[in-house]
Amino acid sequence: MNGAGEGKVALVSGAGRGIGRAVAEKFASEGYRTIGFDVLTDSEPAPESWRLAECDVSDESAVSELIASIDAEHGRLDVVANVAGIVLVSPLAVTDWDDFRRMVDVNLGGVFLVCKHSIPLLERSGAGVIVNLGSVSGHVGQIDHSLYGATKGAVIALGRALAWELAPMGIRVASVSPGSVDTEMLRSDIRIEARRSGSTFEEVKRLREGEQALGRWADPSEIAEAVAFLASDKASFVTGADLLVDCGWVAR
Repeated sequence: MNGAGEGKVALVSGAGRGIGRAVAEKFASEGYRTIGFDVLTDSEPAPESWRLAECDVSDESAVSELIASIDAEHGRLDVVANVAGIVLVSPLAVTDWDDFRRMVDVNLGGVFLVCKHSIPLLERSGAGVIVNLGSVSGHVGQIDHSLYGATKGAVIALGRALAWELAPMGIRVASVSPGSVDTEMLRSDIRIEARRSGSTFEEVKRLREGEQALGRWADPSEIAEAVAFLASDKASFVTGADLLVDCGWVAR
């Protein structure tokens, strides 16, 4: 086991599956005492090396109680990875207010709540780190993804401001903006596109993979590596930055 996180505590939202799951597993493999949480806790077998709690990232009382339990159990918190998020594939003209509120509450509100309640513990650690999950959609426009892109752009902007706000406390803040990652969220997008175009899932998948500079999607573990780097001492002079892990998409 890599001892980079020995004695440290990490909290990961959206850890039930996909990128969040990979991030939690990465931290646990590096020796962090890792607590993941999600509204989805039964989609995969329970982890052996870290704890998975059930918690809605948009519920302030639930988030506050979870972080208080970490304080009671561990007395510290060193790393927060805000990975939880949802996507909406819809033209804006047919998107309703409830859809808007849910996207904002989860994708932006969840980051706000976890950061708000984690800051006192992170400050106590003396060298806390927050890593938020942005998206390539926060950098470029994507058809039928206006709300998703807006929330992810807001997450990136929030992180930049927090980096300056929290620097006097010794807390670093950064974000990772993935491109196409082989998760259920992306596969759901592809299924929607396939239905609309009358194509098969595999046909659309091959088309979208072909748009990547390296001709493939990322594995969630590759995004987890980027998150772990930003959380580590190797990135000790990095704050306020957004790391694109997008296979060159924004560079086109």
